[in-house]
Amino acid sequence: MKDDFPYTASNINLLWSSVLIEELIRHNITDFCLAPGSRSTPLTLAVANHQRAKTHVHFDERGLGFLALGISQASQKPVVIITTSGTAVANLYPAVIEARQSAIPLIIISADRPLALIDCGANQAIDQQYIFANYPIFFSQLAQPSTEITANYLLTTIGHALNKQQNHLGPIHFNIPFAEPLYPTSETVDFQNYLSSLKKWPNNNLPFTQFIKAENTSLASSTFLVASNRLSAKKVIVIMAKMNNQAQQQAIETFCQQHHLVLLTDIQSSQFSATNALNYYDLSLTNNHFKELLAQADIIVQFGEQLVSKQLTSFIEHFDGELHLVHPSDNRIDPNHKVDIRYHCYATQWINAQELPSLSIQTAWFNALHQCHHDLAEQIIKPFLAQQPFSEMTVIDLLDKILAKQFVDNNPLFIGNSMPIRLADMFMKKNQCQVFTNRGASGIDGLLASAIGIAKYSQKITTLVIGDTSFLYDLNSLALLKQLESPFIIIVFNNDGGAIFNHLPVPTEQKEAFYQLPHGLTFQASCQQFGIDYHNPNQLNDFEASYNLCLQGKHSLIEVTFENQQNVTQLAQLKEQIKYATT
Repeated sequence: MKDDFPYTASNINLLWSSVLIEELIRHNITDFCLAPGSRSTPLTLAVANHQRAKTHVHFDERGLGFLALGISQASQKPVVIITTSGTAVANLYPAVIEARQSAIPLIIISADRPLALIDCGANQAIDQQYIFANYPIFFSQLAQPSTEITANYLLTTIGHALNKQQNHLGPIHFNIPFAEPLYPTSETVDFQNYLSSLKKWPNNNLPFTQFIKAENTSLASSTFLVASNRLSAKKVIVIMAKMNNQAQQQAIETFCQQHHLVLLTDIQSSQFSATNALNYYDLSLTNNHFKELLAQADIIVQFGEQLVSKQLTSFIEHFDGELHLVHPSDNRIDPNHKVDIRYHCYATQWINAQELPSLSIQTAWFNALHQCHHDLAEQIIKPFLAQQPFSEMTVIDLLDKILAKQFVDNNPLFIGNSMPIRLADMFMKKNQCQVFTNRGASGIDGLLASAIGIAKYSQKITTLVIGDTSFLYDLNSLALLKQLESPFIIIVFNNDGGAIFNHLPVPTEQKEAFYQLPHGLTFQASCQQFGIDYHNPNQLNDFEASYNLCLQGKHSLIEVTFENQQNVTQLAQLKEQIKYATT
């Protein structure tokens, strides 16, 4: 029972904020990301004064939003972001978009000016209603705090929004106008009579409204009988796309082992080291024989969300068989518009409902596909990597081996967008790190802040692989590193601009000036400014030695510099060899 609820406060703003924060915490929401600001003072003080609130503070709202994304990804819980009014709110937009696209439960609470101060030239007053358009799955323009409105209104609105978020993961937004006074004074008001409509709420630890949801943890097999009939004695490919639930990931791997099903694992599944997975599938799909064998499948069953590999996405687009997709959300996951059957359930629910015979596999096809894949990996891909000089692909390959030796307890590995995630998806096959990405909108903004959020929650040694342009974009988030206890290792691939545009049909005349934007910068001085250890290896042995040193330090940056055209040239050479290989 609670016996410390603050019935007294200096003003109604402070009281409403205390009620709001208390209700969020009763819903087991305990992480609050805050940026400094005056108009949000009632909310800030309510968080600061609550014993169960974990606070994360940053001066940059854009970075703060991505920090919250990282904490939410790692904790798999909603995270609250509190900002003051004006452009501070607008700076959250990129993180809100990523949260919606990646189904991450952020809760934005923006302080606002009273309605009378909007559209009249008042300072720091902008129109904040629906500022994020349709990206939040719920928006509420809360009433200005007043004793004329019962606190029940506030609590039921919060409960409704959180219940909707549980059923449809994504960001929600509360915009709340505060009129002065905003700060506490020595004088207080007794609000016990005002709060009497809440009945027992002030004195217990329960949410004001409780929502009961039927959890179908074990579904009747008849629900999925159509799937069992279709899968039995068929050629089946299982794809593990983006997933962050280890129990679900491992259940899929075990299911495929038990039934000898072909398994393709996206880097975002964190199961790319599965013993039965066809690694290097992105590269192998360049080979006509491998692609033809794979195309003989009758059914593809995809678990999870987005895929990194364009080769695999293209294969699915042109696949003649059935495509089944399994994911518990109601998000539309069908970029090729090819899904035949969509199951809104968890992987374990789907698997438990299957009634496949243990020998339902097409043995000849399965063996031929695995043999073809083995030959390409052993005769082409691995020898090619062994012969290459210091480059992006060889560093990724070596990092994969280093992580496999160093970490066996799912240490976080955050991989940036553009080329790093594509190279990791192609070449990482051994390590057992828990992989995190921001692939909902696949932007280059906020990657460092998100990775730090993950590290802050996990309290484990965390590695970030990021491109130079992405790193420049989020450079001020280095200030967040001082909040971490465990070592944080940044690996920056510096190829002097957007080298990914070398892989795209950009007109040569405009490519450098309008796309790649070479900057001519290195990051040693930035490390000095933020007190970070700096390493700049130019050989694979030196890279491994540098990484091992980083494990013993505090926070470190390894900058590996490459010629801008090197990666596109190497990949073209490798794919040419794979394309014409006979297996």
